[in-house]
Amino acid sequence: MQKLTYFRKLIIVIGVLAFGAPLKASSENQFSHKNLGDGQKATSVIFTLVDGITADPNGNIYISHRSQNRIRKIDQNGIISTIAGNGHATFSGDGGPAKNASLNFPAGLAFDSAGNLYVADRNNHRIRKIDSNGIITTIAGNGVPNYTGDNINATESSLHFPSDVAIDKLGQIYISDRSNNRIRKVNTKGIITTYAGMGVASYGGDFGPADEAFLKFPFGLAFDNQGNLFVADRGNNRIRKIDPDGTIYTVAGTGLFAIRGDYGPAKQGDLAFPTDVTTDNKGNIYIADRNNNRVRKVDPDGIITTFMGTGLTHYNGDQGVASQSNLHLPFSLTVTPDQKSLLVVDRSHFRIRKVDFLSGRVKTIAGNGKSLMKGDGGPALGATLEGPSGIAINDSGAIIFADQMQNRLRKIDINKNIYAFAGTGKASQSGTPGLALETPLLRPNFVAKGNKGDIYAVGRNGNGWSIVHINSEGQIKPFAGNALAGTNGDGGQALDASFIAIRAIAVGPSGKLYIADRSNRFVRKIDANGIISKVAEKAWDELPGDIHPNGLAVDSKGNLFVSDSGVGKIYKISSNNKVEIIAGNGDFVDHGDNGPALSAGIRSPGALALSPDNELYICEQQTHRIRKIDKTGQIIPVAGTGENGFSGDGGPAVNAQFQNPLDIAFDSFGNLYVTDRGNNRIRKIDSQGIVTTIAGINNFGYLQDGLEVNLIVHNFP
Repeated sequence: MQKLTYFRKLIIVIGVLAFGAPLKASSENQFSHKNLGDGQKATSVIFTLVDGITADPNGNIYISHRSQNRIRKIDQNGIISTIAGNGHATFSGDGGPAKNASLNFPAGLAFDSAGNLYVADRNNHRIRKIDSNGIITTIAGNGVPNYTGDNINATESSLHFPSDVAIDKLGQIYISDRSNNRIRKVNTKGIITTYAGMGVASYGGDFGPADEAFLKFPFGLAFDNQGNLFVADRGNNRIRKIDPDGTIYTVAGTGLFAIRGDYGPAKQGDLAFPTDVTTDNKGNIYIADRNNNRVRKVDPDGIITTFMGTGLTHYNGDQGVASQSNLHLPFSLTVTPDQKSLLVVDRSHFRIRKVDFLSGRVKTIAGNGKSLMKGDGGPALGATLEGPSGIAINDSGAIIFADQMQNRLRKIDINKNIYAFAGTGKASQSGTPGLALETPLLRPNFVAKGNKGDIYAVGRNGNGWSIVHINSEGQIKPFAGNALAGTNGDGGQALDASFIAIRAIAVGPSGKLYIADRSNRFVRKIDANGIISKVAEKAWDELPGDIHPNGLAVDSKGNLFVSDSGVGKIYKISSNNKVEIIAGNGDFVDHGDNGPALSAGIRSPGALALSPDNELYICEQQTHRIRKIDKTGQIIPVAGTGENGFSGDGGPAVNAQFQNPLDIAFDSFGNLYVTDRGNNRIRKIDSQGIVTTIAGINNFGYLQDGLEVNLIVHNFP
């Protein structure tokens, strides 16, 4: 199954799961599954987002663990394992073990009679098959989000965010081609056709041929035992039925986004963004009525009732009856093959719930109710970033960066797995010492590595800014800033000082912390006693122009380098407080590549970093480039074409596109790391000048949450 809503006024929410048939385990890939909970009770595992669910005849349950880009299996003993996906939100692995393959937001799941599991690999715009030996292949979709290719081989056709998949008794595959507003069919010879939908997001066509009807962002699919295909026509707030002759009907929903109609005809009842549908052998239809926080039931006489949920969203426990158990954005459903239970993906409660049909009792069978932030605990290439800002490399080689709009610092370890490092995700500033992971941060933006395995971070605080210190034990405490906007406090304790717009911090070899406040002409420093003062006050004050310090770097001798976005220059302040210009002629435009740095134009120099061989690198956010000043004083292009965009991974960084790169940092091997802020990625430029993405995907933050957000959407795909 899948997420996302496509009305003008929307509530975006998310949650889904899937279950399937028994699969043989493939060999372990290079990623440890320890942090995923493999081998543990499924009820002890953190799920966050699940988008699809199905079950096999032996009682094993399979889910699309979207937030980890994996397919998981819950066996009859309640033990969870991974059967597909390495966690990377990319496309790879066809023809090999499914556990080594890359998935990208897997959604709906279905089994065929031979025990093959089919996966709607949503953001890869493909349907993939995992056979009973654990080998994965693509059976539909060429990876291009489009509508092309009817009456040709399905692997040559285009799909657009396929959300679910269903298999009929003949082994034909039906695809909810969501953003094409169609249902596609792949026959047993691998040929794809349009089964339902004209491709226009609208409503119409009931009592006529399904391929001449209109659908609006169809999601879940399910067959009953009579061969009728049911469609959760989400954008139309309806459940549609396509009979074996290809005629389409509405069986539930008036089209209104509302909650009315229980105990009356289902066609006169209202639904609110239904995301899934399933049936039992008695002719009952079950609907994931997502935004009504209910599961609705349509009986064989066409009467609709609430089967599970009260409409309230707080979690009120297990073992009660279904009608009194709260749900929060139920997203996916399946009836177990033995017809004894309904499985429900209770998405924003971060649980899989099971309802026993005989007793009506509810229990959690997977998920512990907790959630991880957008990829934490898995490979960084599967994580979602939102406004990555400052970056630093700690003594162990791990990357610490500010995920600003998610109000956290995050860590990428040397195995390229990502974890939370500081902050709770709540947008607030506590100011109270304690564990960094339990202390709120407010839009942290810049970080710096200390000299004792510690980290400094900048964030908002009241009307001003603050700097916090995180020691090697993970304890956080306030270090500077009084929550007032200003430039006051020099000569006193840094905790009593004011800042306006901190744009960089750096730690020198003596342990002094340097601060560039773009709205304060002077660079400031905080000494070992916590006293704040101006750096080279007299010499700096004599510099001409409207100076705006914007980036800092300190070398091993204590020389401080400062970028000035006001006049487009780079300064060096020596340890004896001498100030000199080392780059930039004041022109507010880039020029002068491969010539003297002093003659070059640098439009708006930002972050600075010194390489292990002591060359100074300049991050230019406004021109989407990185340049360096070599040991001879020449300015040399390093990365970026100057055009705003994303391209070039796997090739020379000078030919790649960046989008508002904000900060840079070197590791001890000479690899340069860049927060490519506009692209929501962390990128690496190796010592040979080749660029790759090491964290982040092409999805932007809040749409991947699965939690509730109000917004306006117009013509969103």
